[in-house]
Amino acid sequence: MGMRGPLPRQSPKPAASTVTPLPAPSWLPQPSVEVWSEIEPRLRARLRPEHADTLAAWACTAAELRELSVVIARDGSTATGPHGTHPSAAHSAAVRLRGTLLALGKSLGLDPASSARLEAAGGPADDGADAIREYAAKRDRPRDVDDAEPISGTGLTVLDYVRRHRGAG
Repeated sequence: MGMRGPLPRQSPKPAASTVTPLPAPSWLPQPSVEVWSEIEPRLRARLRPEHADTLAAWACTAAELRELSVVIARDGSTATGPHGTHPSAAHSAAVRLRGTLLALGKSLGLDPASSARLEAAGGPADDGADAIREYAAKRDRPRDVDDAEPISGTGLTVLDYVRRHRGAG
């Protein structure tokens, strides 16, 4: 049914130890690097190296939105054309960038709901275990059945293959 209702109450977590900063990618433009340096310290406790591209995309989007906000403040958010007044190109682009910024921010825990969800799920700062690597190690372990009979060319159906791997057949 989903995750309805209030979040489970948890005892306050100890402050995360100082973690090494995640460096900005070398390809990031200077205005985006400035945004990166503003937000990265606040997210440092939950960031991992694989979050660098998402944070870089968020920083680029935020920097572009800042530039568009200056243009909108200077020129206004409407334009007049042959069919009357309509939103300016800068305004339309800013609306799209805000949507992108919100979507990327949710994956980084930058809004209250996603922040609470990420804290409830735990992370590397909580227990030190990397669940993704642990799952991948279990998934990639060699199996005798895989070595004995490859599925291609054997006439096995997908259902037979699954049954054999789960031990139900």
